[in-house]
Amino acid sequence: MRTRDVTPVLKALGWKAYTDEVGDKYTHYELSDRVVEIIYSVRRGLDHQDFRAMLSVSTDAFSIAYKRIDNETGTYAPLIVAWKGLDIRASEILEDHVRQASEEAIAWAKEQDLAAGLQKHAALPTTAPGTGPVLHLAALAVLRDVTKLKSYQASWAAGDRLGFVPYVTKDYIDRAVSLAEEFVTGA
Repeated sequence: MRTRDVTPVLKALGWKAYTDEVGDKYTHYELSDRVVEIIYSVRRGLDHQDFRAMLSVSTDAFSIAYKRIDNETGTYAPLIVAWKGLDIRASEILEDHVRQASEEAIAWAKEQDLAAGLQKHAALPTTAPGTGPVLHLAALAVLRDVTKLKSYQASWAAGDRLGFVPYVTKDYIDRAVSLAEEFVTGA
């Protein structure tokens, strides 16, 4: 089996399939309160094949918040990422292996504590590197922490960037406040 052969199997199991701008394959599976993502590939070794997958889980609210704060397009932002993904090795990867991967990914996602994931990102310092600041702002927005976000706004207005990485601008903070207020009012 090749990577492209995995897609129809996952689609038949209820996953929605996508290809990103560099050709990586990924799928989403929607549960009642969360969305599971698998980024997958099949690699051939000398005498075997590997089905490898990175797993993550998120919620619609977190993905919307992340994307709107970062002013990006797209529909998914990971809330929790598996430290260890799936790695299935066999002489040949078969449909049964893909089904197994699907079942394991869904089971893993169901075990994740989404509230703890939000709290973890909300507790990040404003000085966090990389995507940490956007994860932080998105979590605060989803948690409806308008008070904290407005304190960030006031600090920025006073000239204190609070140590945020350079790509985070006042617009990020303003969008986070607006989203938190929307979540409070249910708009």
